[in-house]
Amino acid sequence: MRRQALVVALLPIVFYASAEKCSWQNCPSYSENKDVLNVHLICHTHDDLGWLKTVDQYFWGSERELFAVGVQYIYNTVLDELEKDPSRRFSFAETGFLWRWMITQTGNQQQRLRKLIQNGQIEIIGGGWVQNDEAAAHYSEIVDQMGWGLRYLNDSFGECAKPKVAWQIDPFGHSKEFANLCSKFGFDALFFARMHYLEKAKRMKEQNLDFIWETSPDLKTGILTGAFHHHYSPPPGFCFDRVCVDDPIMDNKELEGYNVDEKVGRFVDYVQNERTMQRHNHIMLLMGDDFQYTNANTWYSNLDKLIKYVNEKANKTVKVFYSTPSCYVDAVMNSGVHFETKTDDLFPYATGEHSFWTGYFTSRPTFKRYIRESHAYLQLLKKLDAFAFPQQGADGTLSKLSRATSLVEHHDAITGTARQTVTDDYSKQLSIGRHQGTERLDAIVDKLTTKGSSTTSHLPTQKVCLINETTCDVSQKSADFTVTIYNAYTQPMSRVVRAPLYEKGAKVYNQHGVEIHSEVVKSFLTNQLPLAGRAPYELQFAATIQPLGFVTYFVKSGQNSYKQKLQADHKSATRRWKNLEAQETTASNGAIELTFDSNGFLKSYTDTASKMTKPLKQEYLFYHGMGDGMGQPTGAYVFRPNGTEPIAVSQTATLKIVKTEMMIEIRQIFSSWVSQVIRMEANKKLIEFQWTVGPIPKEKINPIAKEVITRFTTDINSNGVFYTDSNGRQMMKRTRYFAADYTYENTEPISANYYPITSMIYIEDKASQLTIFTDRSQGGSSLKDRQVELMVHRRAFHDDNFGVAEPLDEPGRTGRGLVATGSHFLLFGEGEEAKVSRKVLAQQIFHEPFVTFGELSTPIQQYITERKTEFSGLATSLPTHINILSLEVVEENILTLRLEHILESADDKLNSKPIVVDLTGLFSTFDIISAEELTLGANERIRQSDSDTSSGRAINKLSRKNNFGVKMSPMDIKTFRVEVRSRQ
Repeated sequence: MRRQALVVALLPIVFYASAEKCSWQNCPSYSENKDVLNVHLICHTHDDLGWLKTVDQYFWGSERELFAVGVQYIYNTVLDELEKDPSRRFSFAETGFLWRWMITQTGNQQQRLRKLIQNGQIEIIGGGWVQNDEAAAHYSEIVDQMGWGLRYLNDSFGECAKPKVAWQIDPFGHSKEFANLCSKFGFDALFFARMHYLEKAKRMKEQNLDFIWETSPDLKTGILTGAFHHHYSPPPGFCFDRVCVDDPIMDNKELEGYNVDEKVGRFVDYVQNERTMQRHNHIMLLMGDDFQYTNANTWYSNLDKLIKYVNEKANKTVKVFYSTPSCYVDAVMNSGVHFETKTDDLFPYATGEHSFWTGYFTSRPTFKRYIRESHAYLQLLKKLDAFAFPQQGADGTLSKLSRATSLVEHHDAITGTARQTVTDDYSKQLSIGRHQGTERLDAIVDKLTTKGSSTTSHLPTQKVCLINETTCDVSQKSADFTVTIYNAYTQPMSRVVRAPLYEKGAKVYNQHGVEIHSEVVKSFLTNQLPLAGRAPYELQFAATIQPLGFVTYFVKSGQNSYKQKLQADHKSATRRWKNLEAQETTASNGAIELTFDSNGFLKSYTDTASKMTKPLKQEYLFYHGMGDGMGQPTGAYVFRPNGTEPIAVSQTATLKIVKTEMMIEIRQIFSSWVSQVIRMEANKKLIEFQWTVGPIPKEKINPIAKEVITRFTTDINSNGVFYTDSNGRQMMKRTRYFAADYTYENTEPISANYYPITSMIYIEDKASQLTIFTDRSQGGSSLKDRQVELMVHRRAFHDDNFGVAEPLDEPGRTGRGLVATGSHFLLFGEGEEAKVSRKVLAQQIFHEPFVTFGELSTPIQQYITERKTEFSGLATSLPTHINILSLEVVEENILTLRLEHILESADDKLNSKPIVVDLTGLFSTFDIISAEELTLGANERIRQSDSDTSSGRAINKLSRKNNFGVKMSPMDIKTFRVEVRSRQ
């Protein structure tokens, strides 16, 4: 089993020629008579990679008391049934399960599957490792998990496994940016089941369930999109799975129960009613549901009969046949029908007047952050791996982390809607992958820092510390240690580095061995987290990290000179730390000044250069959630507050200010379960609000759900409008109490106006704007003009009745409830500058520098003599609006390179334009010797076209004569397969 898995990981990307007819080349015939309804039966199974059971429990079929199904048996029995009749079809999604089946099978079984894919009986749909969520997932995460799945399909099965349609049938709302990415992946269509109940009703009435989704005004992209009428389930009375209770088709009159006429009549009535919702004479019936086809024989035996008898008895009005989604798309596109267009997105999703699925935007906040950090870590490793070992090929050393980060993008994982035991398993998979990644990081850093034969010293093992919790094994056990800061972003980054310290003093030396200025301050310790092992002090020093690189600093703790400095600081700090409730207090970093009122709350913001002062209030509040017996309760999916006004966590806050030359901190305690540190680095306008919330109180009797928010209030006249990002890319205009494609009903005035915030939310008027950046997905809104609120944490004590059958009551480490820590970043700005700053800052926050620590066993100068202490993967700089989204080794000296233009056309008059990026000489450790453009998933060559090169469809091979120039337009992402030669 292990040997097979490794072989799969080593397979190169090959663009196979089609040996037989793929599913889209082997479509069934249909009637072109407009009076005849063509019914495409889509045999499928929707298999969650974790929800009530873990992904592997679902695969094996264990824990049968939870759900008696096993995905392995679905594959086994579907193969058996398809081989009996070449007219039968099946559509598989969820590549993560396909991989599991493949590595547990014999070569003969694997070949059976390949044959059925290559003769067109099996169609692969979607193609991602999972069906990812579209609210909480960042676009970089989506591209990565989709690419991981698509590459596996291409490597393992060839051309016929290339998905033609995107298959997002279960995610809880749909984003415009995901649809845009689908067009870049090369999909012909996108299908899903979930849509706001009012919009779906309107579309059914107006025959608009199929439409063209215009996904990017910059790229002029669009995609045929279809929403299902009856979820993704079979028609009532026609579920033939072993878990269903519908009668089979009994077609022998000699036996009791003959029901052919009744079944045919009922089926024809159903599909004719479906026809009234379409503009063409094709309908797609989904014959399957969650984990169905464990015994495929029960399905195909009955569907064979259904096809036979309907075609015999109703052949003048209905024609029924096995089909696939791509064949349905082909038929619809050939029907000549005109489709309406859509330009907004499909958030929020609601299933009823009081059932708005907006709670999951925030559910399980620490898990959401862990996913974001793990993905960023993987991207860092892949980029550095390309610089260190391009000649090694894809050797599988990052495969566990790649699989784990892809797995958790699943729409019941990152959403926080799986059971606690399943979420724990997801975290375990990430931890295993990260451990493998750390082993690879040691090898990468060792390679990139080696100075040839002069390197004799052993590289310190790189360890990660919990900086926000002020714990670090390395600095606790070793007086001398290294601090290495990594930058996966395409631009240099300057940061104040914070390190947990267990001594009162320390000296810091830069990459050249020169002592630099540093500060030691007392740690901000509250009782929200266990105090054991937490460092009493925090070391601060400024660092600059080159793009796609790292830099190593050296720390010698316990130095006397800094002990004295610390003691002096503490004396003055004690004076600063006195309770300041009786007066207003100001804190300035040179660029901005914050004023706090006598109750300890933020009151105003002043730009010291322009002298502009803005009212700025920030507070923590919570909504009480509806409980059981009150109609729809709040829960993992649904946010339903009990009332319209949130309750303040407290009326006062203790306030302490700590100021050093590099940074000023305002430390606030609002209650026993809410605290905050506001940080302003010297002379910078970006303000960090690091919050710690939890354990959220739980009453002993009849506990009440609580939804905790932070709210910012200023004087911007936003006129009912605010803006949120779509998966971290294009911005979406939101209008309070309004829906673009249906008549808004104000049944839930708070929850119905919540939207997913993956990266940022802002309000603006003609004079200024206020942007709040997030470090993970959260729900947010502007429920009143001049205000922005973000939900940071939630705890519920009743299930919301959508299947998980468990309240969202996370126990945390101590069992008292989960404590969540995170950061918001605030930016005030004016005009064009603010628009550009938003996009650049969002990238910087997403690419937060990664820090490792290592025990230092050699003198600093010896280390510097024997090893390089600084590295950058770029030899030349790139414009600030061009980013290297990903760089990854896929085979020996072959890399996948993705470039992106991060601006939209309206962002910047100067830079929101097409630009040519030269790849020649761009990188420091290798040269590009050839480059070929691929689709976004890196699994297909770009199709030739006579269109302008800005469309990304004109040429697929870059010219060395033109320095491998790449034309990048606003919001473009371009993917290349590049061959490289290492520099000696």
